[in-house]
Amino acid sequence: MDQIHTRAIEALQPFIALANSSSANSPRFVANIITNATSNPHTFVFAELLETAAVQALRSPDTPAEYQSYLTLLEIFAWGTWQDYQETPNLPALSPAQTLKLRLLTLLTLSSTIQPLTYTALMGALSITAPADLESLVTTAIYSSLITARLSPASTPPTVNVTAIAPLRDVRPQSLSSMITILTQWETRCGDVISDIEAEIAKIKSESAKRRAKEHERNVIFEQTLAAYRAEAASAAGGGEGNAAGGARKHWGQQQQAFRGGGLGGNKREFSADELDDDDGYWEHGNDYDSIQALGGSRMDIDEGSGFGRAAGSGVAGARHPKRILGKKS
Repeated sequence: MDQIHTRAIEALQPFIALANSSSANSPRFVANIITNATSNPHTFVFAELLETAAVQALRSPDTPAEYQSYLTLLEIFAWGTWQDYQETPNLPALSPAQTLKLRLLTLLTLSSTIQPLTYTALMGALSITAPADLESLVTTAIYSSLITARLSPASTPPTVNVTAIAPLRDVRPQSLSSMITILTQWETRCGDVISDIEAEIAKIKSESAKRRAKEHERNVIFEQTLAAYRAEAASAAGGGEGNAAGGARKHWGQQQQAFRGGGLGGNKREFSADELDDDDGYWEHGNDYDSIQALGGSRMDIDEGSGFGRAAGSGVAGARHPKRILGKKS
């Protein structure tokens, strides 16, 4: 679309050069320039030609009336429509090339203002009676790169689906104030949107910073707690081993003291077999006597005091009961 705009400006340059030449001192000559410019198949913008001094001179009261209308005709080609031409009196008659050009330019304007673009609306605005003529005009506009569109004659109602429009219409001077107002409102809305976006970004950054601070604080607390737990666990492990070792040494000392002479602190007595005259039944079985002899002595210390009871309570011996020294019976 930008290329078609560039080509349209380039196509207008020869006519601008003629209007600025020294020969453009006659209203008839300027009117002829306007006719040729609007008939050219490649010219679609005319604002620069309108701004030339020779064309603006047609507004002078000294200009004959038959040539003054050419300035109005050029303005219609610049930003007007076919309907504007039909409603404006005393305009020059259009050639077939000018008629096609004005209808194509009007199609550009209607494509941006009417939705949906039906056959009925287009035919009424362009003074076309046959749908085939309308389709031919739309096809010419498509192949001229003026619009990107698709004909839908079988739809209800039949429509022209336009998807792109070339920027080839000039701006009417009277519409500049409204355009400025629209653009100002658009700028204000854009500023409000940007402010809202910046506020939202600032809010997100603030919340993110708070989350990072809380996460850092939790990590610090976790590391401190973990370090304290490890230190406590290490201290508890070292103290437990020392207590266990001390308890074992104490228990071993008690055991050594218990098994050394008099360590148990009980009532230790010695019995001689010669002093034991009564028969208490221990010699009823020869095996018992032989077992005693196998021990290799006739004397045995028997502890039946309290010390033995404590050892028994610790699982050193079985149930507590009095024992005697059994010796060889005389």
